[in-house]
Amino acid sequence: MTTVVYIDSVFVLNAATDYLLFLITARLAGLIPRRGRYALAACVGGLYAAAAWLPGWAFLTAAPVKCAAGVGLCLIAFGAEDALGRLTLLFFTVSCVLAGGVMALDSLTHATGTSAQIFLATAFGAWLLLAVFFRTAARNHAAGTLLPVRVCLGGRVSELTALYDSGNALTDGGFPVLVLSAELPRRIFPASVAPYLTPQALRNPPDLLAPCMERMPSLRPRLLPYHAVGVPAGLLLSVQSDWAEINGVRFPGLRLALAPTPLGHGYAALWGGPVGKPAVNHKAVNHK
Repeated sequence: MTTVVYIDSVFVLNAATDYLLFLITARLAGLIPRRGRYALAACVGGLYAAAAWLPGWAFLTAAPVKCAAGVGLCLIAFGAEDALGRLTLLFFTVSCVLAGGVMALDSLTHATGTSAQIFLATAFGAWLLLAVFFRTAARNHAAGTLLPVRVCLGGRVSELTALYDSGNALTDGGFPVLVLSAELPRRIFPASVAPYLTPQALRNPPDLLAPCMERMPSLRPRLLPYHAVGVPAGLLLSVQSDWAEINGVRFPGLRLALAPTPLGHGYAALWGGPVGKPAVNHKAVNHK
């Protein structure tokens, strides 16, 4: 009996599955998803899977080659992260767990369709479950808490405290943004620009954009629109950090928005994104 394989279907199914696996791995590791890199790695994975069906290319199905290919895909997807080795192991673990789940589902339900289709459906379901669970758990756990924060700007690391605010939905391109109090810039920004970032000046972000682009182009300053309850819509000046570590989770290139006013007693920033490990209850924080 001759088996007919459609190479285009093999590519699409494997690329889509790989993309979901990268997203699941990123979600479990508490990363800000780099969707462009994941899409590129997924396309390479799809091409690899399709090539394995070509005449004379059966060697691609050998276990050592598959492992090497998996490591290569992780290098493409997670090469910009600090813990590449840990993320690679996590990716392989997630793949094995989902593969086992697919086998169990197939044997229990005698589902119709190819293994790749069942795997894709299972991976998509797992991603949805994780997305909902992590978002709900994080918000329920972190509400009303203070989070330790480390911010690196121009190679200079500063420590501060952020209040977790579930109502803070400020994002930039879908990524969460850390909102800094008006009192912070003079303390954590480079000396060449800090004197210009006064609370008074921050009330008129458009006037600051040109000077900031001239004096700190490496921080990629730009304006972000925002809305707040009881306050007319406006703009905030924002910059891109080298990285920010919030409650033990590092976010490379996290964008920082500068509020025109102080935010509150005991904290210097607002955060509404992922919180990672258990947060610090605000009653236990030393405000000295």
